[in-house]
Amino acid sequence: MEKLADDWITSGTLDFEYKKYILLAYLKHVAKSFDQHKLYPSFADLIMHYKNASQLKAGKQQLWKSFPKELTKLDLKNFRLFFESKVNEDDQLKELEEIVDFAMDSLQGHIAVGKNIFDEVEKQLIIEPVGIKALEENEGLLLIDPQYDPFYHIYQYRISIFEAAEEKVRGLQTVFIDRIKKSIGTTLEQLKIQVLKNIKLVSNYSAFRVVALQPYPYEETLLPIVKRSFSGYLENNFK
Repeated sequence: MEKLADDWITSGTLDFEYKKYILLAYLKHVAKSFDQHKLYPSFADLIMHYKNASQLKAGKQQLWKSFPKELTKLDLKNFRLFFESKVNEDDQLKELEEIVDFAMDSLQGHIAVGKNIFDEVEKQLIIEPVGIKALEENEGLLLIDPQYDPFYHIYQYRISIFEAAEEKVRGLQTVFIDRIKKSIGTTLEQLKIQVLKNIKLVSNYSAFRVVALQPYPYEETLLPIVKRSFSGYLENNFK
């Protein structure tokens, strides 16, 4: 199973063995992708499903706390009151809790594997400016340079800053421009000027190169990790 529905826990039959079968079939596909070092979209989906399960568990606990309770014991010596719920937790809620707990444990293990792959890829990236840096770093050119690839992958990037949950969030947007064959006779600065001229942008536009030393699947792994790493690089170096 390549995809797991967002509401897979609560939709359909609420049966532990059935839900376990669905989850394990999905995780088998995820494990196969990770074995091939294909990180996305599986890694992001795992995190999303874990958050959903966590919220469902918290919501279930909050629901249970909201049920009416009655006083069953009074400890005057220690000034303590003891209450017991007037509602018995039915089989459906117990089944739901069992499903959620199993899901969170299983998802967490696969997230750890994905995180290891992410860290492995990120550690071998080298990010460096190309030519003179412009004062404005929120837009420019991104040159991805896999050492095992005869082409540069050229993108135009823009950093957007927006408010979310009472904090500022930075988002990196990229637009693919071209793949240009590497040439010993052409410097990165010359390549930058050539690309800017082709897309009719000013020559003092910022440009950065990201070198990838090891081979990884480009679309599923390298590109999304480069984008996240580059966004962090800009945030840490050009605040």
